[in-house]
Amino acid sequence: MTTRIPGTVVVDHAVVGVSDLAATQAFFTAFGFVEQTRRSLDGAVAQALYGLETADELVMGVPGAETGQLRLVTTSLPMPDRGHFHRGGHALDIYTTDIHQSVAIAKEQGYVVGPVADYTFGPVSLQQAQAMGPDELPLVFVGIDRRLPSILESDPQRLHSELHSIVGCIDGIDAETSFWTDVVGLDLKSQFPIDVPAVSEFMMLPRHAPIKMSVMSGPAVNPPRFELLEFKDADGKAIAGRPLAPGCLVVGLRVEDVSSALKALAAGGADTYSLVEADGITGEREHAAFATTPGGLDLELRGPLDA
Repeated sequence: MTTRIPGTVVVDHAVVGVSDLAATQAFFTAFGFVEQTRRSLDGAVAQALYGLETADELVMGVPGAETGQLRLVTTSLPMPDRGHFHRGGHALDIYTTDIHQSVAIAKEQGYVVGPVADYTFGPVSLQQAQAMGPDELPLVFVGIDRRLPSILESDPQRLHSELHSIVGCIDGIDAETSFWTDVVGLDLKSQFPIDVPAVSEFMMLPRHAPIKMSVMSGPAVNPPRFELLEFKDADGKAIAGRPLAPGCLVVGLRVEDVSSALKALAAGGADTYSLVEADGITGEREHAAFATTPGGLDLELRGPLDA
């Protein structure tokens, strides 16, 4: 019988390894994120969570959004040579209400931006474009006629949403999807193949590469969601998020009991690391821990001390 993380589990935030904190902060500031908290991590926390001797943390979020924050964590490690089809944390997505304005802002700030993909996928009309931030961090703008819930529903005059989704890339998507649903406890909202050349073009890939994708979320489908993709005919390097290197992405989960969650993950075949006390976004103390799934994706658990 599969052991599942007890209680409600939601995708809460993304951890981003950064080599230049000011540069990455400026990148996300251009698209509506603002500083929320800033601190130097205790050495024991930096080691337990990210495999680093020391690190600074800057939390950014979109005003009015309760989730979808970015934890920018400094690292002095060299940036990995990822290649186009790397496995591991892959990209961050945000919604846009005007993709051409989003692209214009990115270009004005000096970031490399791929072409705009304008296509229909089933019943949905999509526009997507990708900007490359510092440390070759991909940020995808998503314009869509049928959005999932976001801050844009309460404030449609905004150009950008909070973090819409965190994207991971894996070999063996069916087994990895089962881990995230049966062990982590996320809900599978949809799974589908994508064989659209325009998608490969906006991702700035050297050739067209068909994809299979799983979209998962917590029970309320609130942002951010977790998107898992597999390149069907393109090999790629596995890029580990521990120790945390520049440009690496880690999925942040909020759970009811971090200790119990670690036990469930380990029973499901994940590699787990020490439970520590760390500062939350508003300074409250909370439990935190790091884990790596059997397929090689990295996640961070956060939860209350009194569980």
